This record gives sequence, C-alpha cells and structure tokens, in this order.
Amino acid sequence: MGKVLRIREVGDQILATKCEKVDINNINNEILEEIEDLKETLNFSGGFGIAGPQAGINRRIVIIQVNKEKCSYKDCEEVPTTVMINPKWRKISDNTSIEFEGCLSVPSIRGKVKRYTNIEVTYYNENGEKIVKEVNGFTARDIQHECDHLDGIVFLEKVKCKDGFATKQMIDKFDLRKEE
Repeated sequence: MGKVLRIREVGDQILATKCEKVDINNINNEILEEIEDLKETLNFSGGFGIAGPQAGINRRIVIIQVNKEKCSYKDCEEVPTTVMINPKWRKISDNTSIEFEGCLSVPSIRGKVKRYTNIEVTYYNENGEKIVKEVNGFTARDIQHECDHLDGIVFLEKVKCKDGFATKQMIDKFDLRKEE
C-alpha cells in the first residue's frame, strides 16, 4: 500500500517541468512504489486523475480513475484505476468541446478548456505491456489534461475565453451533465 503524497500547487517549479520518460524495460521497485503512492494520493484526493509531477515525481506516469456517480460531466464513464506509463495521445477526429476543468494543483479555480473529444492513447501499464485504445468524452479530456502535466503545462495556460474562469464554489452549483 502506498502513502499519500503532498499535492503540488501552481507556482511549484515541478509543475512547469517536462517529465522524464520511464525505462519500460526497467520498471523497478522504486517506480512501482511511486505508482502505489500516486494511486493512494489520487484516492485520498477524490480526483479523477493525477500525474507524477503533481505529487513531486518527475516521471511520465499518469493514473486515472473515474467514479461515474461522483462525476458531474454529461459524457462521463466509469473508469477503473488505470496506470499509464509514458502515455501519448493523438486525435482521431477534429471534434472538440469546451468544458470547465478542475485540477488538484489548482484547487479553487476552474477554467474552460478546448479539448479533442475522440483520441487514441498509447501507454504502458505497470507490467510493461503496451496498451493502445480509443477513448472519448470526459475520459479523453481527463487523459489530455493529465498528459499536459507531464509536459509542464497546467490547464490555466489553455483557457482562452474571456469568461473562461470560475471559482470551484460557483461551478459546484451547476450540474454539467445537463445540456445548456
């Protein structure tokens, strides 16, 4: 069982750093312990995803898990705990959506971010097995958001609309599952 790590918040230099690739042929105990710590930290936080740098880990590791009952996005699907090592994604259609996003590293602000709605993600699991799958909707948004962290990008940098920011308290008043 892992330990809960401190979530790094905007302003912490590691969030602006491009992370190091993991040597897939050498997934050792140190990396496996970091993965367990990330899982534990994500569970503790109640978020839907976490990237290594958010917990002070300078490696290209992302964990996503979505509890559909706790998700307020209209296209949310249940996602079991998924470890993604060295994830890469590519769009598989030009379809996009602009939605408010939140982030464990930006606890009180939400921002409207344009993301692709259909992507193909390629990653390795903790056993070093290569996984390729198509995802869409909120899961695609979640993966793009977490992969940005691996490149030193926080969602605040992607907000383009002049009405693109809101407080967490304001967003919590709305059910994003309903059509506007």
